Amino acid sequence: MNCKEFKNRIPDYLDQKLTIDLTNQFNEHLKNCSNCSLLFEKMNNTLLLLNKPDTNRIAEQPYYYTQLKQKMENRLQQNESFLHILVTKKVLQPILYLGSIIIAVYIGILIGSGTPNTTKYAEKTKTDTSYIEVLAQYQYFNEMELESIEKNLISEDSIYSNNQNK
Repeated sequence: MNCKEFKNRIPDYLDQKLTIDLTNQFNEHLKNCSNCSLLFEKMNNTLLLLNKPDTNRIAEQPYYYTQLKQKMENRLQQNESFLHILVTKKVLQPILYLGSIIIAVYIGILIGSGTPNTTKYAEKTKTDTSYIEVLAQYQYFNEMELESIEKNLISEDSIYSNNQNK
């Protein structure tokens, strides 16, 4: 057995998984090679220390993570000053909520009152037709009166047509 095979077989030897022939070869190499015997001793001693029951060992706590997390949260809450909590949660937050509600109501009122004021037309009677002209100018029903160029063209067409009819 060479040194490389020996190093690969150490865990199997310690777990007693080697055949009798391989165990004999392993022991033979262990007696003949000082480097491998030193490595085997160190590895064996390390495993013995790890498997040795320790009486000074701290008992495991099942809720350690939960307790640690709670302690960290408690420290964060203690670090926040009373003034900071008072300002942000007791004063500033309600003021912001109230302000946003007032703005929303104001916008709602503006949207609801977006129609034109019709009170000046309500006073007119049905026999009086002058309100139609005012309404047409206000609501742009008669666009011809707004465009003077079109008005002039139409008047010229009517003059031209009148001349041809004669």
